[in-house]
Amino acid sequence: MSAISGQPVAVSPIPEIDLDALARGYRFRPISRAAMQRAANAARASLDPLLDIGGGTGAHAAVWAAAGRNAVVVDASPDMATQASTKAHVDVVRGDAENLPFARDSFGLAYFHTSVHYGDWRLTLPEAVRCVRTGGRIEIWTFAPSEIEKTSLGYWFPTVVEVDTPRFPNPKHLAALLGELCRSVSVTTEVELIERTARSWVQGVRGRFVSTLQLVPEEELERGIAAFRRAYPNDDDVYHYEVRYTSVACVV
Repeated sequence: MSAISGQPVAVSPIPEIDLDALARGYRFRPISRAAMQRAANAARASLDPLLDIGGGTGAHAAVWAAAGRNAVVVDASPDMATQASTKAHVDVVRGDAENLPFARDSFGLAYFHTSVHYGDWRLTLPEAVRCVRTGGRIEIWTFAPSEIEKTSLGYWFPTVVEVDTPRFPNPKHLAALLGELCRSVSVTTEVELIERTARSWVQGVRGRFVSTLQLVPEEELERGIAAFRRAYPNDDDVYHYEVRYTSVACVV
């Protein structure tokens, strides 16, 4: 057990995810306009340099670099880091979020976009705060348990809800810990509307474009795809769904 603001928080085992395989799956998951806007807004509210923790293939950092900002990605996966290094003017460092390879007060922003659940966030957040100078910002985009229950992937593949509910930290706990480490904390929500063709969605699922799909049994995956195809039988049918995000941000 670990305590945050006097409240015990159960530590759940972290499922094993193949991040290099996920890097390959990202070819079925291009960055959305909404995600680009979230990254751009975070940069506008922060001073350089900007650090994307668990930044994957560098899509968010590329938004910053395109705007002339000093963008850095840190990721533990060799394949993620290799892909991120192809982004123009983005610096890439292999490293662990629980033990960031940067000096104290190095950055104006530490950014997590659906990456705070990799590793132990109780170790990751203090590390992020250590690396951000006074007046800088931490900004986290993640999912609340109530949002995971409504996930579109969970509708087709129930294991997604079972796995992700304990896997993702409750934003209330993130906010409580940041409240102990930072000067001010804010929590907001955002609903992103997504549309994909049926063909591209099935390709994404088979390519495991979301990490949790690696943990869905093959039989369940095929059942879910078959049910989806009954609902969307034509390749060009458009599938509309929502992704519900929670943002936890603070000023160091």
